[in-house]
Amino acid sequence: MSELIIKDFCAGYSSGTMAVSGVSMKITRGSVTAVIGPNGSGKSTLLKGILSFPGLCSTGSVTLDSLDVHSMNRNERAGRIAYLPQSPPVPAGLTAIETVLLGRFPHRSAWSGDSPEDIKIAMDALEMVGAAHLAGKFTDEISGGENRLVNLAAVLSQKTEVILLDEPGSSLDYGHAAQLWKLLSDLAARGIIILATTHRIEMSGNAFHKVLLLSEGNALAFGTPEDVFLSGDLLSRVYRTPMEVKRSSPDGSWIVFPGSTE
Repeated sequence: MSELIIKDFCAGYSSGTMAVSGVSMKITRGSVTAVIGPNGSGKSTLLKGILSFPGLCSTGSVTLDSLDVHSMNRNERAGRIAYLPQSPPVPAGLTAIETVLLGRFPHRSAWSGDSPEDIKIAMDALEMVGAAHLAGKFTDEISGGENRLVNLAAVLSQKTEVILLDEPGSSLDYGHAAQLWKLLSDLAARGIIILATTHRIEMSGNAFHKVLLLSEGNALAFGTPEDVFLSGDLLSRVYRTPMEVKRSSPDGSWIVFPGSTE
């Protein structure tokens, strides 16, 4: 089975300080892996480091189907790995459908226009995220949550094997956030590798197959949700507040609530 393998990975900035260290994990196709941890723990840097962002330095290796991701040129990498940042820019003067069509660039020649296939893929992506009604609206005239959906659609229109998402549920209301994680589960079921950072364990936990827990740049745990969420007082120590995570019934979703201070 094809897989994304991250081994002994560290990433940081030109100052020489590593913002994330010691990450090793094997992610197989058809799975959703969550990266959790407090603010400043290195979650966003990890995703950027995987993609070898300019200004970042890294050690260790990242391979996709045994190919070195950092040796791929930008277009080749964009054709295989899509990325949704935490705060994507809102392009002024573009409609939602035009924004989504930007995701088709890796799959066409430099000077070609939008083909009927590109337009269909873009509209299908908007439909998947529940934002088809926004297609003709300008992105600087819609809400932050609606722009989040449009940018997610752009990522989906890229049609990649791997999708990296930084806080994909931010700015979304409860209904759209629930729809998002259901969509990511469905995409994984089709064979796509999903790696997403999140703070919303109670909203998204049912979608996870594996969880990576970061604290102060260090990988503290990697395993199934049960391995990480139910590891005694681990989460309380990492988040520096008493907390518990349990399964509810009958649907088995996760519930996060304050733990005892005694």
